[in-house]
Amino acid sequence: MVRPAGAAVDEPALRRMTHALRHRGPDADGIFLAGNVGLGHRRLTVIDTSTEANQPFFNEAGDVVLIFNGEIYNFRRLRRKLEQHGHSFRTQSDTEVLVASWEEYGPEMLGHLRGMFTIALFDSRTGELFLARDRLGKKPLFYSASGEHLVFGSEIKALLTVPGFDRELCEQTIRDYATYGYSVGCRTVFRHVAKLPPGHYLRLDTRAAELKPRIERYWDVHSESDPGPTADEWLEELDRTLSDAVKLRMISDVPLGAFLSGGIDSSLIVAYMTKHAAGRVKTFAIGFRDPDFDESSYARAVADHLGTEHRLEIVEPDAVAVLPELVKAYDEPFADSSAIPTYYLSRMTREHVTVAVSGDGGDELFCGYQHHRQSLILDRLARTLTSPGRVAAGSLARAFPTGSFPRRALGRLTHVGFDLYHHALGYSKEQLGLLRPELRRQLPDPSGSSAAAAFHRGESRALLRRYQQMDLDLYLPDDILVKVDRVSMAHALEVRSPLLDHKVVELAMRIPPSLQMGMFTQKLLLRQLAYRYVPRRLLDRPKRGFGAPLGGWFRNELEPVFRAVLDHHESPLWEFFDPATARQRFEDHVARRANTEQTLWRLLFFHQWCEDVLG
Repeated sequence: MVRPAGAAVDEPALRRMTHALRHRGPDADGIFLAGNVGLGHRRLTVIDTSTEANQPFFNEAGDVVLIFNGEIYNFRRLRRKLEQHGHSFRTQSDTEVLVASWEEYGPEMLGHLRGMFTIALFDSRTGELFLARDRLGKKPLFYSASGEHLVFGSEIKALLTVPGFDRELCEQTIRDYATYGYSVGCRTVFRHVAKLPPGHYLRLDTRAAELKPRIERYWDVHSESDPGPTADEWLEELDRTLSDAVKLRMISDVPLGAFLSGGIDSSLIVAYMTKHAAGRVKTFAIGFRDPDFDESSYARAVADHLGTEHRLEIVEPDAVAVLPELVKAYDEPFADSSAIPTYYLSRMTREHVTVAVSGDGGDELFCGYQHHRQSLILDRLARTLTSPGRVAAGSLARAFPTGSFPRRALGRLTHVGFDLYHHALGYSKEQLGLLRPELRRQLPDPSGSSAAAAFHRGESRALLRRYQQMDLDLYLPDDILVKVDRVSMAHALEVRSPLLDHKVVELAMRIPPSLQMGMFTQKLLLRQLAYRYVPRRLLDRPKRGFGAPLGGWFRNELEPVFRAVLDHHESPLWEFFDPATARQRFEDHVARRANTEQTLWRLLFFHQWCEDVLG
C-alpha cells in the first residue's frame, strides 16, 4: 500500500489486507511501515524454513525491503555469482538472493531469474516502489491506483478489504466473461482493479505528490521458427532443457510430489523427477466413479512403470457444496469447470506434501489441443469453400438447435484465420446472446480485441504459431494458470510447472510447427520425447480433458438450484444476462436437445459470485 507523499499508511487496513491472504501463507506473517509506504506478507515456507528467512526481508543496510510470492529456482546459481561480486548471505533463502540481485543489477535482475514470482520491493534510497510479475504469469498481481493510494495484492480479496474501496463493475469484463468464461488481459470484473501483465514491471516514485505508476514490459517470446536443426537435434535440446527445468523445480526444504494424470505431459515430468530424485517420487491423482471422467487407471499404470509412491482418491464431487468454495477462491467470475477436479486434487495432495509439480503448459506449447488440429483443417476447408460456400454453411447451421454439434461444426466453417481460432477459444454470437440486448449493442468489434492483437503480433506468419501466440497471451495466463493458482493456494499448496520454464517456452516457440503437429497427430516432438521414458502403449490413447460431469449435474442435483436462479428475479445476474435466453438454454439441456452445460455453469457461477462477493 502506498499513500501520497506526506500521508501515512493505514496500518489496520494493511493488516486486514495481509490477513485476507492467510490461506496463501499460513506459516508466518509480517508488515513493514515507513511513512506513506506499507508492505504486508504471508509466508508459505518452502525454501529455508527458518524464521530468519521470513518477510518482509531487508538488505544488510536496511534501506531495501522486499516481499515476494513464488520461487526462484536458480537462486543457488545466482547466489554463487553474487558472492563472486562481494555479496554475503545470512540465510539459505531465495528471498535474500532477490534483495542482493536488486543491489547488483536493479530492474535488470529480472533477466537473471528462472522462476514464478510476483515481487514488491521498496528502495528507500530512491523512494522507488518496484512491482514485477513473472514472464508467463504463473503468479498473480492485482493493483488499484487512485489519487488516494496504490494498493496491490496476490488476490482481489485483499483489495476489497480496504475501507471505501470502489466495487463498480466493468461491463467489458462481463462481456468477456460471457464470451470466454473468464476475465481477459489487464481488466478484472472490478472497474478500478487491474492485473499487472505477465512479463511486466511497475515502477512508482513514492516521494511524488501524485502517484503515477509506470508499467513496462521486460520479456517477450520470439515466435519465428528456426529451420536449421534437424528433428533429432531439436529432440536432444528439448530433452536437456526440460530435464534441467524439472531438476531445478525439485529443490525444496519441505515435502514435494507431483500431479500424475497418466497423460503425456505429467508422465514425462514425473519420469524426469524419478531420474533426479534420491528416493521414490510421490505422485497424486483423483478418480471419479463416472467412467466418462475417470482416468485413474492410466495414472496408476504410469506410476507402476516409473515406480512412484502413488496415491489415488476416488471423489464424488458435490456440485452444490463446491460452488461457494470456488467462488471464494477465485474472487472473480471464473467458469472453467476443470477447476472442480483441480480443487479436489489440490486438497488431497496438500494432505501429504507442500509442493506439487505439474504438467501445465504442454498443450499450449506443443500443440496438444484438438482444436489446434481442427482449426487448421477447418481453415483449409473454409478457404476451399470460398465466401459463398461459407455463407451457405452458416445458413445450414441455423437449422440446428443452439449448442448442438452440427450447429457448432457448421458455424465454424463460416470463419477463417483469426475468427476461426477465436471461436475455438469460446467466442460466438450464440454465447454473446446470453447478454442483455443493451449490452450486446455495446460489444466492440472482435478485430480490435486483445485476442486479435495476440493473433497478429509476433514474427511468424505460420497459422499454427499464431494459435500458440493466442494461447500464450490469452488462454494460458487468464484461464489455465488462474485455475491452478487459486485452488491450489486455497489449500496452501504450491504448484510448479517445468514446461513453463521460460527457457522451455523460448525453445518451443523456435521449433517449426511441422515438427510439433501432423495432420493426425498432436504433440509430435513432445510425444517422441515421452516415448524415451514411458512405453508407447501407456501414452497412445485419445486425449480427454480434466473435466467434471456437468451435464448430469444439471439434470439432477443442479436442476432445482438452477431453476431457483431462474425464478430469482432480483439476482444481479439478470442485470447483465437475458433471463429468457438462459431459460431456453436450460430447457434445451434438460430435454437433451443440446449440450449447454458449460453455458449453464457460467451463469450459475456468476449468480453465486454476485451473492457471495457483491452481497
